[in-house]
Amino acid sequence: MTDTTPEAEQLLDRVQSPADLETLDGEELVALCSELRAFLLESVQATGGHLGSNLGVVELTVALHRVFDFRRDRLVWDVSHQCYPHKVLTGRREGFAKLRRTGGLCGFTHPEESEYDLFHTGHAGTSISLGLGLATAFAGQADPPSVVSVIGDASLGAGVAFEALNNAGATGANLLVILNDNEWSISRSVGSLAKYLSRIRSNRLVQRAGQETKSLIQAIPVIGPKVDKALDDFAEVMRHAVVPGHVFEELGVTYVGPIDGHDVVGLVSVLERVRQLDGTVVLHCLTEKGKGHPKAEGHPERVHAVKAGSGSAAKSVLDKAEPKEAPPPPAGPSYTAAFSQALVALAEKDLRIHAISAAMPSGTGLDGFDARFPARFHDTGITEQHAIALAAGMAKAGLRPVAAIYSTFLQRGYDQVFQEVALQGLPVVLALDRAGPVGQDGPTHNGVFDLAYLRTLPGIVLGAPRDATDMGRMLKAFLALEGPSALRYPRGNCPANEVLPAAERRPMEPGKAEVLREGERGVIWAYGAMVETALEVAARFEARGQSIGVVDARFAKPLDEELLLQHLREHRFLVTLEDHQRAGGFGAAVLEARSRMPLGEGSSARVKILGIPDRYLEHRSSREEQLASVGLDVDGVERSLEALLIGSRVL
Repeated sequence: MTDTTPEAEQLLDRVQSPADLETLDGEELVALCSELRAFLLESVQATGGHLGSNLGVVELTVALHRVFDFRRDRLVWDVSHQCYPHKVLTGRREGFAKLRRTGGLCGFTHPEESEYDLFHTGHAGTSISLGLGLATAFAGQADPPSVVSVIGDASLGAGVAFEALNNAGATGANLLVILNDNEWSISRSVGSLAKYLSRIRSNRLVQRAGQETKSLIQAIPVIGPKVDKALDDFAEVMRHAVVPGHVFEELGVTYVGPIDGHDVVGLVSVLERVRQLDGTVVLHCLTEKGKGHPKAEGHPERVHAVKAGSGSAAKSVLDKAEPKEAPPPPAGPSYTAAFSQALVALAEKDLRIHAISAAMPSGTGLDGFDARFPARFHDTGITEQHAIALAAGMAKAGLRPVAAIYSTFLQRGYDQVFQEVALQGLPVVLALDRAGPVGQDGPTHNGVFDLAYLRTLPGIVLGAPRDATDMGRMLKAFLALEGPSALRYPRGNCPANEVLPAAERRPMEPGKAEVLREGERGVIWAYGAMVETALEVAARFEARGQSIGVVDARFAKPLDEELLLQHLREHRFLVTLEDHQRAGGFGAAVLEARSRMPLGEGSSARVKILGIPDRYLEHRSSREEQLASVGLDVDGVERSLEALLIGSRVL
C-alpha cells in the first residue's frame, strides 16, 4: 500500500517548486516519492491519462529536480507522456483536476504551461537529438548549463535516437542521457536492442562484476594495492564477458549502470557524480512501469493509460472538475475494432496478407491478428520508417502487407511511403488509425495532415469508410489493388444505424462516390466519418422543408469527377466536409478538380470547404468538442449551410 499518512501529505504540500526539494533529507525524499505516487494513482484514475509510465519515473523525477536546477539547466522528456511527476513538482499539482480536459493541463510537456517545459512533444525517439542541439548551442559558454535527455528503452530503438547518439559520441558534447528501462512502451519492447537491455537487466552480475572483482584483488596482501590499472582493465574485460560488445561505449559515449531507478537516495548520489563527467553519458536506470499500481506487475500494458473514473475512491476529483455530461447516443463498434475484424476475416482466406505494427499492436487493433496469425504479424518497435520499408519489401516479394499506423505517426515514415512504396507502385495498404482530431491528446496526436502529405503522391488510392460495413468492403478492395493505398478512420465509434444494407450499396470501386440523399437546394460531399454529420444536418433541413443532398465521397484520390461535374452543374452550392486540415485536404482536391472542369456559362455553383482551419487544435475533453470548436459538429455545419442559403458572407 502507498503511504497516505497526514505526514506524507503535508510533505507534498511543502513542495511548491523544485527548490523546496533542497530542504529534504533522504528519508523525506523517500516519503515524498510515496505520496507523489499515491497522488498520481488517485488523480489520474479519476481524470484518465497516462498512468503506468508516470508511476515508473517518480523517484527519477524527484532525483533529477533535486540535483539539477532546470530553470537554468535543461530537461527534455522523450514523448513526455511520463511528465506528470515533473508537472506536480513544478507547481502544477492543482491543475490535475482537469488533466487533458478543455482548459486544463496538457498530458504532455507544453512550454505555455511552465518555464520548466522546453518543448511540446508527443512522438518518441527525439529527446537525444533535442538535447544534443541544446548542448551544442551552450558549448561555447564559460559555465554552460547541464542538459539532460530522458528516453525510454522502447524509444531508444527508434532510428533517430541512434542517429543522435552516434552524433553525440562523435562530437563529445556534454549531454546526460537517462535511459529509463522498464522493458515496455505501450506493449512490451521488441527487437534485438530490447533483448540486449534485458540481458543487462536480468543479470545483476553486470552491476557487480567490476566492484566485486576489484575488492577481491585489492584484498590480496602486498600485491593488491599495486595493480590498480591492471585491475581496472581486468574489470572491464569481465564486464564485457557478461554482456559482449557494449553498444553504448562502442558509440563513443560513457555508460553508467544499470542502477535501481526506484532508489531515490541512490539516484541523487549517482546524478551528483555523473553531472561532473565530460562528454556524453548514458545513465541506465532500471524501473518498473506502473510501480505502485496493484495490476502493474501482471499487466503493465493495461495501466499504460487509464480511462476517467477508473479509480474507486477518486471519482470526486473529476466530479469537481466539470459538470456531468449527458450519456452519448448508442454507437456501433469502434472503427479500430471494425478494421481489426475485417482484416482477420480477409486474412483467413488469403495467406498473402501480413500485418505490421510500429509498437502499437493493441492501439491499432492488430493484437487480434497477432493472436490468430502470429507468423504473419510483425511488430517492428517504434520504427515507422523501417515498418513502411519492410512492407515494401514484402509487397515486392508477392505478399499483401497492411501497415496499421496512427495518422500522426505515419508522418515519420513519409520518405519511405514516397520512395519505397509509391515510387515503386507496390501494393501496400496503409491503415491510418486516429485520423482527425483525437481529443485529449491534442496537437501532437491529431491526425489532420495525412491527406495533404499523401495526396500529392502519384498512383496512390486514398479512401475513408463511413461505417463498419464499408470498412470491410474498402479494405477488401484495397487489398485487391496492384498499387499503394491508404484508408483513414477516426478514434471513435462507427454509426450504430447504417444508411444502406451492404447489398444495396454501390460497388467499392476507387474513384466512385455514393449518393445517399438527393437534394435540390445544395449538396454536401462528406468524407469518411463526417458522412454521419452530413446526414444529420440534411435531416434537420428536411424537417424544415429544405432539401439538401448528401454524397459519401469515399475516395479523396481518385475523385468521382463525373458525379462532381454533374453536381456542380445542378446545384447552387456544393459543400465539402472533412475532419482534416482545409489546406491540402479533401476539399482542396475538389477545388483542384473543379478548376479543370468545363462547367459552362450557365453554372454558378459555389464550393464551400468545411474542414479544420490553418491552426493547431489544442487538447480538449473529447474529439467531439474539438470538432465543435471549429464548426464541424452538426450545429456548426448547419450554421454554415444556412449562411450559404441566405447568401451571407459571415461564415
